[in-house]
Amino acid sequence: MAATTTVPFANYLKLLTNDPSTFTAPHAHAAAQDIMHGRATQAQIGAFLMLLKSSRLETEPAIIAAVASAMREAALPIHFPNSGNAPASAPAPVVDIVGTGGDGLDTFNVSTAAGIVAAGAGCRVAKHGNRASSSACGSADVLEALHCRLTSITPESVPKIIADTRFCFLFSQTFHPAMKNVASARKELGVRTIFNLLGPLSSPALPKRMIVGVYTQALGPLMAEALRISGVERAWVVCGAMGLDEIAPEGKTDVWSLEPNGEVTAGIVTPSDFGLLAHPLSDVVGGLPAHNAETMLDLVNGRLPAGHPVLDFVLLNAGALLYVAGKANTLPEAAQMARRAIEDGTAKRALEGFRAASQELMDQAVPPSVTTAPTTSS
Repeated sequence: MAATTTVPFANYLKLLTNDPSTFTAPHAHAAAQDIMHGRATQAQIGAFLMLLKSSRLETEPAIIAAVASAMREAALPIHFPNSGNAPASAPAPVVDIVGTGGDGLDTFNVSTAAGIVAAGAGCRVAKHGNRASSSACGSADVLEALHCRLTSITPESVPKIIADTRFCFLFSQTFHPAMKNVASARKELGVRTIFNLLGPLSSPALPKRMIVGVYTQALGPLMAEALRISGVERAWVVCGAMGLDEIAPEGKTDVWSLEPNGEVTAGIVTPSDFGLLAHPLSDVVGGLPAHNAETMLDLVNGRLPAGHPVLDFVLLNAGALLYVAGKANTLPEAAQMARRAIEDGTAKRALEGFRAASQELMDQAVPPSVTTAPTTSS
């Protein structure tokens, strides 16, 4: 057997410094593998990230997809049961709705809510996410405020949870332990790097249909192409008004639609395309986790009246996911499917089922406490 040749990490830095045009996707993949496996120093990682930025290679779809591939390979794997004649490597039959973050607008956790509602309407949702880094409340924060035990979710537990409830949250900190190798360099750099784009591309559940939000129009076609290279078959990449990385509650949202034939087409959607009212962005601003959790409970319990800004915001984004997942043929039909999931309680059951499953796993993981004799007071 031929020996494997290991390229010193410094060689990638030399390529990026001397002639970035010679730095290819295979180089990016190999360099990212070195980072994920702890074979690069913090100084080398920082230099690599800044050279990708200065050369503008961090926005090349092939480079983005290559680094994301290395991230997925280093993640804790999820093995879904095969169906029919599907090969062992067949992607999981799940969907995701996720944004890059970074829009700075602090809206309600609409992608998390939309994922729960879409699960209630029949999608199998593996929501990939993390705690907030720059906003007041991230997807993990609001779910933890709802008493979901996110750290109890293991790769082995995901398939059953999705089979039972149709919704599962994949906590990035759990599923990407190798990212600890890049955390220090990213924090010290203090600027956006290629890793800020990789969240939507790095889910270990390998979703084939997705809604992906980006914070600037310039990233739209690049992300769509990176998704295509990564094997996603159908997706909407969206950028709402004011750089919102969701479908906006008012005004135009730019959409780059990736179809199963590999074509990407650009278009625009508005709330009226879904048969919904428009609402100012200020009406869907979120707050701290406890506040957003209360709003989530009001949503799934059907306490938000028709025409409520947050309700329509969620119906927009859940409807888009249902449409991309092939559950509805038109956008108005998709929005109505999402509405019915709230009205008939299936969205609430998806959330409650996931919460119960996570709590049960946590209880199983905690050893019984030592019983002591009760004390009495005189």
